[in-house]
Amino acid sequence: MDLVAQNIAFFILAAVILVSAWRVVTTPDILHAALWLVLVLASVGVIYILAGAEFVATTQSLVYSGAIGVLVLVGIR
Repeated sequence: MDLVAQNIAFFILAAVILVSAWRVVTTPDILHAALWLVLVLASVGVIYILAGAEFVATTQSLVYSGAIGVLVLVGIR
């Protein structure tokens, strides 16, 4: 991927992260907040892939998006 496409993807992902993080804080329903948090963590994993850190991206996806997301959702219900 060339540098311009990487920059565009980064800024789109940064916008998704900012909006999702804002929704985590402002949503009144805790289940929706947990789902927004999973979106934030998955987007951070994609940014790691853009940076060339595949191992960190895999760890981010498995540990945070998967395990913490499931833990929060199971703990809520």
